[in-house]
Amino acid sequence: MGNQLKVTSWNVKWLDKLFDNIDSKKQKRIDAIKQEILDIDADVLCILEGFKGEVKIDSFCADTLGGKYVAIKALANDYKIQGRQWIWFLVKPELQHSASLLPTKIYDEFSSASWDVNYWGDFETSRHRHYRHPQVLILEWHGVRLELIGLHTKSKFVQSGKSDWNAGGERQKTFIKNAIKARIKMTTEVANVRAYINTKFEQVSDPAIMVMGDLNDGPGKEFFEKQYIFFDLLSNLQGNVFEAERFLNHALFDFEDNLRWSVHFEDFIDPNRDPKILLDHILFTQSLVNDSLPIVIESKSGFIEHEIHDLINASNPKYASTSDHKPVSVVIAKKA
Repeated sequence: MGNQLKVTSWNVKWLDKLFDNIDSKKQKRIDAIKQEILDIDADVLCILEGFKGEVKIDSFCADTLGGKYVAIKALANDYKIQGRQWIWFLVKPELQHSASLLPTKIYDEFSSASWDVNYWGDFETSRHRHYRHPQVLILEWHGVRLELIGLHTKSKFVQSGKSDWNAGGERQKTFIKNAIKARIKMTTEVANVRAYINTKFEQVSDPAIMVMGDLNDGPGKEFFEKQYIFFDLLSNLQGNVFEAERFLNHALFDFEDNLRWSVHFEDFIDPNRDPKILLDHILFTQSLVNDSLPIVIESKSGFIEHEIHDLINASNPKYASTSDHKPVSVVIAKKA
């Protein structure tokens, strides 16, 4: 067991579809993804938009990654993920016997499996649940129980969004209403994760919890916050700053401002917005910085994998680009 643990979160963009009917173009992208993963060399890799089902992820680890990683699987196929964009935790083989997935039943008991939602001031309630249920990796490392929550909120960015917005009139109004409804749903999803974290604080004085993944508010983030008082997912997930012991730190808090972005996205609602935006995050509880544990996340330990990602993709044609998201990483160290 080493004295450093590198944790990386990466949205790899439709891995499941990539392996449908593989041709020479797809193979070039597969080879580039393999190289990026191996060059990053994380000890724990959280993959978003990963394969649907255990057979495919096992094949990817064995055949594409050459056995350098092992997928941590649930008991009895217990994932509760819909669609083809699954969340997976891959670990290096030497960590596999220290790792497991938390049963979704336990997660749901500590938060809730579904919940009431009221849309835009309506008194009528609807039920909502995670489209992609959070996956929680339990990792025992240097005597500490680390809980790593993989999260991918269900973005409602649709292909017709830009044309609906530009059309104006009733089409634009309908788009705005649907976008607000989607943001309400996603906000309740991160509130559900926050409820799980709060429950852990009722069980353990200094829980070591990390949350990672893609928190995509959708287009027009600042527009909806300013016009309709809907705030971003990250703020809701981090918690109440006046409950400082439960507030989540961000791995990129002290990362250089000009490098703190993971996606290049031209926002059709706000064309003047900087297209370099941060959608991919790693957050963690205060126990990992306040000297209460034998492990610590030191200053400048979080970063975006710009160099590795850009070096691999620089010579690749666009169709073989590894992903439209850049990986985000943080290093945890055993205290001397």
